[in-house]
Amino acid sequence: MVTHETNVTIDAPPQAVWRHLVDFERHGEWSRSFKLRGQAVVGERGRVEFPLFGRALGSPVVIERADEARELRWRGGPKGLITGSHYFILEPRDGGRRTHFRHGERFSGILAPLVWALLRAELGPSYAGFNEDLKAQVERG
Repeated sequence: MVTHETNVTIDAPPQAVWRHLVDFERHGEWSRSFKLRGQAVVGERGRVEFPLFGRALGSPVVIERADEARELRWRGGPKGLITGSHYFILEPRDGGRRTHFRHGERFSGILAPLVWALLRAELGPSYAGFNEDLKAQVERG
């Protein structure tokens, strides 16, 4: 299993960050990195769309956790080969006025260790980019 995690502090309470994070239909308006389709409801099937190696790709996902203003998690990928458990964790800071936003993914499966260097090179900037795009969107109000 391999993990990649990024983080950013957002000058807004977790509830405000959550509203933008789970408004999947509007991700295309502000995110340059990836977009979610579907609903933030446990068990719901959705889709993540993302650029990888210069191509626009997509993958079906299943929402595993949607704990309002705390955590959103989904799982996707070919089971056994390379499966990702993608997560966003919102932690209140400064009496709830700010949010420490943790964003990452745990990859498992027989291909995970073999393709990790390639994935990290592509996904690292993409995850950090999503964080910065979300921060800008939320702080704009």
